[in-house]
Amino acid sequence: MEIPDATLRDLREVGRDLYRLGLVSSRGGNLSVRDGHALWITGTGAMLGYLGARDVSRALPDGAHDPPPPSSDTVLHWTIYATTDAGAVAHAHPRHAVALSFERDRFTPEDAEGRIHLREVPVVAPGPLQEQQLAEALREARVAILRGHGAYARAASLWDALHWITALEESAHVAWLRRLASR
Repeated sequence: MEIPDATLRDLREVGRDLYRLGLVSSRGGNLSVRDGHALWITGTGAMLGYLGARDVSRALPDGAHDPPPPSSDTVLHWTIYATTDAGAVAHAHPRHAVALSFERDRFTPEDAEGRIHLREVPVVAPGPLQEQQLAEALREARVAILRGHGAYARAASLWDALHWITALEESAHVAWLRRLASR
């Protein structure tokens, strides 16, 4: 099945923004969009900054998929869709948020925007139950962090998911700068 033009455009533009903002490395992160009983998800090792139709897989809940091989996070994306009302999921590696995740179970933003919009961001420990724990955390929160790895945001659209990833990184950057200033 051919990816709809609007879906490809959103994947391409959001992926490019994540890359240009330094929130993913050349082959890091992944994006997905729900499409009825299927999802469009970036392929394993896809370069989010330079996505084309050949870099996106259509995946079904039973594991069947069109080429290319879908992201290794596909099961997690399906678990998030099954647990929440998300229309899209974005995964990135915001460095300040990841750095702060090593020492806490929740990140509470200190800046006004973060306090208002993010409130508290759950931090999930990696392990055999991380998919379910992340999905559960995203039931209440718009974004959650997998300790030492990266952030996952769920939203109605990829653009909204991008917003939550960038809002998290901005709040984490402010918290990091405050830590440095208080030394």
